[in-house]
This record gives sequence, C-alpha cells and structure tokens, in this order.
Amino acid sequence: MQAVPDPINRYILSYTSFMTRNTFRLRPGVVLILLLMAGSGIWTSCSNTKDTLVNRTFHNLSAHYNGYYNATVKLDEALDKLAASHTDQYDRPLRVFQYANAEKSKAIYPDMDDIIKRTSAVINRHTILDRSGNEKPNSEKWIDDNWLLYGKALFFKHEYFAAMEAFKYVESTYRKEPTRHLASLWIAKTYLELTQLSEAESKLDYVNNIKDFPKKNRWELAAVNADFYLQVHNFEKAVPYLKTASELAPKRDFRIRCLFILAQLNQQLENYPKAFELYTKVIKMNPKYEMSFNARINRAQCYNPGSKEGLAVKEELLKLEKDPKNKDYLDQLYYALAGLERIEGNDSGQVDYLNKSVRASTTNQNQKALSYLELGKIELKKPEYRQAQLYYDSTIANLATDHPEYDQILVTRNSLTKLIRYLNTIEKEDSLQQLAKLSPTEREAAVDKVLRDEEAARKLKEQEEKQQEQSNQIFDPSRQQETNQFNRGTGSSWYFYNTQAMSFGFNEFTKKWGDRKLEDNWRRSNKQSTLPDITEDQESGPKVTDEKEIKDPVAAAAKKKEDMLKSIPLTPDDIDKSTKKILSAYYNAALIYKEQLNDLNASTNLLEEMLRKYPHNKYEVQVMYQLYKMYAQMGNQERSDYYKNSILNQHGDTEYAEIIRNPNYAAEQANKKSALDIFYEETYRKYLNGEYADVMVRKAQAEQQWEENPLMPKFAFLKALAIGKTQSPAQFQLALEDVIRTYSSDPVKDAAQNILDYLEQKGVPGSDENHPQASLDSSLAPPSTQTDSVTARSADNVKPESRTFYYMPDTTHYVVIVFQNIGGPVDGNKLKSKISDFNLRNYSQKGYTIMDLMFDHRNKMMVIKEFPNKAEALSYNSHLYNNDEVFGNLNPDAYKERVISINNFPEVIRQKKLDEYDDFYLHFYK
Repeated sequence: MQAVPDPINRYILSYTSFMTRNTFRLRPGVVLILLLMAGSGIWTSCSNTKDTLVNRTFHNLSAHYNGYYNATVKLDEALDKLAASHTDQYDRPLRVFQYANAEKSKAIYPDMDDIIKRTSAVINRHTILDRSGNEKPNSEKWIDDNWLLYGKALFFKHEYFAAMEAFKYVESTYRKEPTRHLASLWIAKTYLELTQLSEAESKLDYVNNIKDFPKKNRWELAAVNADFYLQVHNFEKAVPYLKTASELAPKRDFRIRCLFILAQLNQQLENYPKAFELYTKVIKMNPKYEMSFNARINRAQCYNPGSKEGLAVKEELLKLEKDPKNKDYLDQLYYALAGLERIEGNDSGQVDYLNKSVRASTTNQNQKALSYLELGKIELKKPEYRQAQLYYDSTIANLATDHPEYDQILVTRNSLTKLIRYLNTIEKEDSLQQLAKLSPTEREAAVDKVLRDEEAARKLKEQEEKQQEQSNQIFDPSRQQETNQFNRGTGSSWYFYNTQAMSFGFNEFTKKWGDRKLEDNWRRSNKQSTLPDITEDQESGPKVTDEKEIKDPVAAAAKKKEDMLKSIPLTPDDIDKSTKKILSAYYNAALIYKEQLNDLNASTNLLEEMLRKYPHNKYEVQVMYQLYKMYAQMGNQERSDYYKNSILNQHGDTEYAEIIRNPNYAAEQANKKSALDIFYEETYRKYLNGEYADVMVRKAQAEQQWEENPLMPKFAFLKALAIGKTQSPAQFQLALEDVIRTYSSDPVKDAAQNILDYLEQKGVPGSDENHPQASLDSSLAPPSTQTDSVTARSADNVKPESRTFYYMPDTTHYVVIVFQNIGGPVDGNKLKSKISDFNLRNYSQKGYTIMDLMFDHRNKMMVIKEFPNKAEALSYNSHLYNNDEVFGNLNPDAYKERVISINNFPEVIRQKKLDEYDDFYLHFYK
C-alpha cells in the first residue's frame, strides 16, 4: 500500500511552492509576513475548537487520509481475507455475505483493532467542537465516515452492541450527511447478526423508504434485504432483492454469488426453467471451481426431462466423474445423477446412484446424510418402514444439526424409531407367548435350536467379513430384497429367532460402525452433544454375562439359554403383563401411522387386527373411536358408521359417545370454567407477580362473593404466603396457624404445617430476614437435609437472600411445559387443545386444569395442575410425554417438560429460567 504524505507536510509544501513561484512578484517584507502567517496557521490548526477555513481544511485532510482512507483500504483487505476463509454449505441456500464463523473471524481481529485505533484517534483529534465542547457536525466532512468505519470494525469483531451504539450515534448526529442512511442500514445488519429479526425488519422498512439513500450503495441495501428474507425463509420476497444486488454490486464475485443464490431459490420454489437458466449464466461467468461445480450439479436437477439439454447435462456429469480432480466430489456427482434418474422415472437407477454416493463419501458428511435421506424417502413411499427407519437413523447420524431440515428429519426418524420399537414389542411378546404354550421339553428344544442357529450365524459372519467391501458400505441395493424379507410379518417370526436376520443385521452394523461397545449414545464420539433419548417403556435388554463366562463359549451358551427360558411368561400374571405390553404397542403404533406418517390404511389395519386378536380389551372404546374417525376421513362411510354405532350401543355412557352425539363436547368441557376458578387463577397470578396486597384483599372478596367456596383453603393459604412476603415472621406464623386450624382436613394444612415446623425449628430470624424483601423460599421451606436438599447445606448457613429448592415429595405438584411463545415450532393453542383432549380421554375423573403463564419475555409456560404428590405427577408426566398424539410431531428440543412442587414453583417463576432447577430435578425426580 502506497504511503500517503502527512497532511501537515502537504500543507507546508503547498505554501512553499506558492511562495517559490511568486517570490519575484512580492517584496521581501511581504514574503516574510506571508511565511509567518502560514506557519502561524499551521500551528493554530492543531486546535479543534476554532472553526476557521484553515482549521477545517487541516482537520478534514487529516480525518480523510490519516483515518478514513487508510482504514478503508485495511478493511477491504481484511474482508477479502474473511471471505476467503468462509466455508459455503451448498446443500442449502448460501448466505449473502461471506462473514465466516466466529472462530475464523478472529484472524482479522488485529486488522479491526488497527482500524479502531486509527479512526478513534482521528475522531478524538479532529472533531471540531464549539466553546461548550459539543461537536459541530456541519463543520466536518470526514468525521462521520470515520465513525461509520469504527462501527464496522466493531461489527466484524462481533462486538455487536458496541457497534450498534456507534451506528446510532452516526444516525442521530449527522443529519445532513448520507452516512446517516448507511448507519441505519448497518443497524439493520447488526440486528440480523443478533437474530433480532423483528427489529431488523422494522429498521429495513425504514431504510427502504428513504428517498435520498445513496445510489452507489443501493446494491448493499438490496443485499441486506435479501439476507433478511433468507433468514426468515421467505424465498419469494428475497428473489427481487437478489436480482437487484446481482445487477448493481460493484464486485464481480459478489454479482456471481447473488446469481447463484437466486438460482438456488428458484430451484427451491420449483421454478426449474428459471433456475436452469440462472445456473447456466453462473457457469458462463467462470466463477471459482467449487461454485462452478455445484452450479453444474444443481442444474442437472432442474432440466426438463426428454429435452436435448437433459442429455447434454447427463453427459457433462459423466465427464466430470472421470476428472481426477473431482475425486472428493464423487458423492455429489452420484447424488446429482440419482436426481436425473428420479426425473426420468428410473427408480432402480436412482437407488444405485444413491448407494454409490454413500460409498463415495469421504469428508462431506452432510452429503452422505442427504443420500441416506433420499433412500429413506424412497422406502417411505413403498412403504417399507423398517428399512426407512434405518436410512433415517443414518441420516441423523451424519447430518449437521444446523441443517434447515434437521428438525423435520429428526421428527420423522423418532417416529419411525418408536414405530419399529412398538412393532418389535408385538412380535417379541407374541413369540414369547407362543413358546409359553409349548411343553417344557418343547420350549427347551426350541431354545437349543436358536443357540445352534446362532453358532451357525457366527461362522457365516466370519466368512462374510472376508468379503466386505468398503468399511462404510451399508444397505447394498443388491441385497435389498433379502433385507426386506427379514423385516416382514408380525406373526410368530420373532426377529431374535430369525438367525438370518440377526446375522445380516449384525454384519451390516459392523460394516457401518465397526466393533463398538454396547452403551448409551454408542453412535457419537461426543456423548455430551447428543439429543435426549426417546423415552419409552422399554423392556430391559438381555442380561450381560461376566467376562469369564464370555470367554468360555460353553458357559456363555448355558447362561444365554437360562436367560431365554426365564424371559418366557409362564404364570397368569406374567402373561397378563405381556398382553398389556402388546396392547399398548398396538395402540401407539397405530397412532404413529395415523398422526405422524399419515398412513391411515396401516393404522386402521393394525387397530382392526388388535380388536380381532384381543376383543374387549381396555383400549376397545378408544380404538373404536379412532376407527370411526379415520374411516370417515378415508371416505369409507360404511365402516365409520359401524364403529360409531358400536360405541353408541356398547359404550353409550362414555365420553366418546357424548363426543359423537355432541361434536363440540370436548371443546365445551375444556373451556368450561366457573367464575370462581377464573377469580382464583387471577389471584394466583397476582401472587406470582408480587402483588401481595391485592392477594389479601381478593381473599376477603372471595369469602363475600361465594358462600360455598371449595377453593377457600387455597385463598387462605395464598393470603398467608402474602403475609409472609410483606409482614413480620410472627404475623406470618399466626397466619399459618390459622390455616392449619381452619382447614385441618384440606391438603393445604400439610403445606402450611411444613413451613411452620421449619420456622419453629430455625428459631427467631435475624434482622435481615425481617425485611419484607427477604426470601420466602429460603426462610419458609422445610429444613434441608443431606438426603433431600439439593444444596446439602445446613439451614443455619443459608443466607436470607439466597434462593434454593426443597424436596417435598408428598406436597402438591404441577406438570409444566415451557416453550417459545412466538415463532417457535410449538403452537401453544394446539398443544393446549391436545393436552385437554388427552386429559379428557385418560383422566376425566381427575379434573386437571391447564393454565398459561408468560415464563419470560420469549417463552410461555403451560401449567397442568394439581397432583397430590410427586408420584402421581411423574406418572402423569411419563404418560403425557410418551403420547404420540400430543408430542409425536415435535422435536424434543422444542420444549421442556418438568414436574415441580407447589413450594418450588414460585421460585422457578421468579428466576424465569430452569437452569438451576434442572440440577435439582435431575437429582430428585429422575
């Protein structure tokens, strides 16, 4: 970079040159005076409090060259370096700007620090001030530009809030300069990086309506708008902005990038002719190799089948396959060729290329995942759910968690995994019950046969290992039919008695994953990063023999035989437990078919089979109701009417019959609340919000308005708690004693007694605890012990301002669900409706209610209450969590479900987070 002359030297040189040229015209005395004036002007120009022409010229020159010019050059060089380190993910629409990730951005931090140093020095030295020390923005030309650069440097250091302050200063101070509009645009960009999308949208609306926005920066405005709409996945609105940016951007590489993204969006929107045209345009502009390669790959999926261009595209891809430099891209090439086969309707060719893509994957795990995903989708269409589950499982194992479709794919994987578990439970328990019908001699002979078959399978495995292909080869299409036949049927062909299926599965597992230890989260090297397991009522696995027995084949076989014989249900009680597992598995599998896989045929077939094999079971009315609804949805009115009449005639006194008679029954029941219920909920909310005086007043109002008030014990207890928050401990003790004396037969008596016992054991509180703001939970909860306190501290060491949780398993409990209120994957209204239906079907006699609370500024808490103790709350929570009608389509990471006792609930609400409570929860509730 060429050095720029110091502004002072330039100023002196200009005066010296003038004097040299004009000396012959001036008398010596005049020359001396002028030189003294020039020197004096240069000396006094260092002051930034004089608003003269000479001062302004000096400060503007310095601010321009010492600050803005040099800093701009350095910023451009740094951004080129940042773009070069940026990694594009071509399996999704590219980001508009190449900002790299936080780790890679650190490489340009020294450059940003230098820019910050230069611009801040210029701002401090050359800002012209009035006599009061206030900036005079109209007297400067380059200070605003330095401020903007200062903010940009902070932005690229990821110091977004500091950058925001700089941009806002420019926006509000330099009202006549175009930089104020650029600052507004950078504020919007900062909001986008902070993912504050609503604020970004509001700011962009403002900037888009600025009529005098600088024309030379309109490309950047269009690009930021496109970036916003890409982040909110509104591809249609992003298209025109990308078109504008691709036409106006000054740099060629950025124009190509915008065209490529524009082609991707048209492909996503299924505007294939336009996408094909744009990809072709990108290729002709000769971009970098990786983008050119991906443009050809994507273009291959957008051509019109049967056209001349389609044949040319295929020939081009086959040519790329032979190019040695594409060795690491073969997986993408085969994936694209599979797409061509799909477009042309060649299913077998598509599967062949997808399997080639999987085998060719070396470093691109996401591409391997996408190939598995396509294979899974093919199996779903057949449908072959067992095979589909294997492919979806492999997809999740390889797919990056930030992939746009990750959550949706995970939901499908989880649904298939649950389905296969239920189907396996049906097969296993049915096989065991069939064995139970045999004589002891026949059962032992059957188990011996299994052991002999396993030994044969072991030898077969050793032979097949010698012929293994690549270590990552899995699900060879040539063996597809063989694989599928092992997974058919739900009769007595129990998987673990099918030695061929076991051998095949074990070999394929070994090919894919190697010889891995049997443990939780075996798939991942980083066990801490795994998603929560799908919680099911699973049977315990086979008992593990000790190391000595494993080394002795005879002892191992004997132990295995013993375990197999023990697992057979022989007593009526064992058979009854086995049958319950089968019935539960039937019903839940049918729900997955219906709710998550949208396969009504499979669902109705399974439920019909369930009624046929197990008539008059405990699920009978529920199954009939499901069949009535599904057949109506399928247009089979005859079968729908059959089950409707069966419910009305055989189960006319159930709520299902009432729902049929009155379709609005469930909604009416869910929304039915008395004035007293509403009044109590409002009172309870006021307590949580700290409006203690209102709580005490409303208790008196409740006594006056409702003579027969079943909720009066709760009102009284709330009032006592409010007194504890606002008055002395002695008054609080009196209030608790009054609750105990007046409502001795109500559960609130126990809660009040626990608090009173703690107060009496602790003794007279200190002066700090007499303060109205002292902690209720730390001063009123029962004493902590080594066995029931999460903090394991003695009560004497608990400071009055500290907050903690206390284990009270026999007090009232709530089940709470916390989820993002707006813009998240959970629809609060639908979830509340599903839980209400769930309660109506399963707990109609319990009278559970559902209450909504705003947990914090972003999240909502749904509270299901009340449960008399921990055990019932946990039982309900487990049942609810495993119900596929309620949570089946949701990613487990989209919500948090917890059980909380009534004494800990206010503290959770006060903290507005679950982090601290989770430690306590894992210790006492898991």
